[in-house]
Amino acid sequence: MTLAERKQREKAQRREDILNAAEKLFFSRGYDDVTMDEIANEVELNKATLYLYFKDKESLYFAVVNRGIKILRAMITEEQKSAQASDIKFGELSMASIKFIQEYPDYARACIYFRSGRFDLSDANSMSSDAKEIIEFTEEIYESIFLAIKFYIEDGTYRPDVNPAVAVVVSTFITDGIANISPFLRKFMETHGVTMQQLYLEIGDLVYHMLMNTGEKSEDMYSRMSKWRNDRFATDQDED
Repeated sequence: MTLAERKQREKAQRREDILNAAEKLFFSRGYDDVTMDEIANEVELNKATLYLYFKDKESLYFAVVNRGIKILRAMITEEQKSAQASDIKFGELSMASIKFIQEYPDYARACIYFRSGRFDLSDANSMSSDAKEIIEFTEEIYESIFLAIKFYIEDGTYRPDVNPAVAVVVSTFITDGIANISPFLRKFMETHGVTMQQLYLEIGDLVYHMLMNTGEKSEDMYSRMSKWRNDRFATDQDED
């Protein structure tokens, strides 16, 4: 290994160390309650070194969020393979999102906070590459859900009076709400014997029933989708 290659590897490792330290603090205390000084202390570097890798705390947070986005991308790809094998169209987005929330709750909440309006994301020229990737991915997902709903409206599976743009907003509200479910609701669920997996499956059923048209075609799609979702959760449990 050449000296230049060794330095590049050390630089990449230091960046990862900074991200690991920042992620630990952001996940345990939230973005607003963490300072660059504290991140520097956590990673045992001086604060000036942090600024050689990230221009500010926002950029560092966006890099942490983008870690989660990369995980979610991989999960969507995996669900796409399963959906295609089962002749299911478009269900991979909702399934991957639910699994992401279930397996990586801290990343899920960080992604939601990124979209919350807390950050000024209006100037693309000053935006970090991580922020651009997250925005591009988010817009891509919204458009994919929109086209999926539009497809099912046009083929008669979903009701013709459904506004696909409104349905995208509602589905996003539901997904974000699951990721940020309060301890009070969790306790309420436990009191009434409702597990998180049961919540995921029954919310899916409710959404499909709200969108579904009447007729054999819609019932068939709902039946196949429900079976596929149950099978996917069962597969995960078997792997565990």
